[in-house]
Amino acid sequence: MVFFSILIFTSFSFQSDNKIFWKENTVLTWDDFKGKPNVSSSFKTLTESVVTVDIKSKGNEAIVTIQNYFDKNMSWTKDKNNDNLLSHEQGHFNIAEIWTRKFRQKLKNKTYQITTFQRGLNSMHSEIHKESRAMQVEYDKETEHSVNEANQQKWNKKITSELQKLSVFSSAEVSCKLSK
Repeated sequence: MVFFSILIFTSFSFQSDNKIFWKENTVLTWDDFKGKPNVSSSFKTLTESVVTVDIKSKGNEAIVTIQNYFDKNMSWTKDKNNDNLLSHEQGHFNIAEIWTRKFRQKLKNKTYQITTFQRGLNSMHSEIHKESRAMQVEYDKETEHSVNEANQQKWNKKITSELQKLSVFSSAEVSCKLSK
């Protein structure tokens, strides 16, 4: 199971010990899941991915930094001995990165009116969050939370392929034009 959040900041987001920012070769380990398990949950594991948006404007240009990170303190597991489940949770983190890249893609090199830019970002946030959530739910359903190994392998390939297709949007910073 995964929770995907998008936070919009107008100040700098910093690296801390409880965050793992997504990078090409980032591999989660069970030691990264530091949150307290929800004993009443039927799920064995929860992955908390957060997307931050930092906006800096200069004249008629906005530099938007969009980053996806794994929140160690909000992510938990009840089963640290299941490598298939760990790989499945990595898939959730990677799916969050796919949608982070799609967010960047929507913004890059486009022009927005200054007066409606924040509203436009909020609208994109809602759309991205909804589509990401739908993909996360489909992923869990089709893989049966990692139990269906054949479907898990299909999803692993699909996720890798999507990340490759969106590799041009792997840089956290995108620029867009602002007009009056």
